[in-house]
Amino acid sequence: MKERSSLYIIVSIIWLTIAYSVFFLFDNETITLLSHEDGFFETSTAIFFFLAAILFFYLYFKDHEGNNLYIFKTKKNIFLLLLGLLFLFGAGEEISWGQRIFNIETPQALKEINTQKELNIHNITIFHGDIEKGKPKTGLAKLITIGMLFQMFWFTYCFLIPVLNKSSSKISKILKTFNLPIVPIWLGSLFLLNYILSRIVNLQLSGLETHHYVIENKESAFAFLFFIVSIYFLRNRQVSNR
Repeated sequence: MKERSSLYIIVSIIWLTIAYSVFFLFDNETITLLSHEDGFFETSTAIFFFLAAILFFYLYFKDHEGNNLYIFKTKKNIFLLLLGLLFLFGAGEEISWGQRIFNIETPQALKEINTQKELNIHNITIFHGDIEKGKPKTGLAKLITIGMLFQMFWFTYCFLIPVLNKSSSKISKILKTFNLPIVPIWLGSLFLLNYILSRIVNLQLSGLETHHYVIENKESAFAFLFFIVSIYFLRNRQVSNR
């Protein structure tokens, strides 16, 4: 198990290194090619989210333990299904649900409220991170942006809950009753590392033409880490079934 954990960490660190080193190894033209919309990193984000979704759906359909949510019980683990749906949504949103691939026209009603006139939800004015280009939202308005909601999700699920699970026997007992899939702390720490690296790189590139591409590479790294999480849960299931 320790050898497998080390492999997960090594592979994740390699991807994080690739994601952020491009800003210091290549010229602006190459960085733009790799990190712009529909570029290498945005495409990889969609692929990793999609792969994670497939594995969570597989785990859901193979599950026979279910959940005890006190109010009601389920035959299959509903958290696995929700994670699968979440990452499928993330994959679809990342490529605007195939709009540019299949040349789909944005409905007029959506075009009027979407900052980029695209077929997606995360760029709808209320969910978009900027009030206008270059002016990020603040206060309560920022709390319901997709970026902030995603940040609160990964921090809570991948880091805070694992820490509470380890530090409190009462919380651990509740989570075990719920049958919530718990991300190990060592893996959750990689999510925190990715966030810290993105902040450092963003500060280093502040004022430069390429700094706004950091978010695309950060999202690619997060998607990769969630793919690793899905593999971790899959391997755990296979080991427990032996």
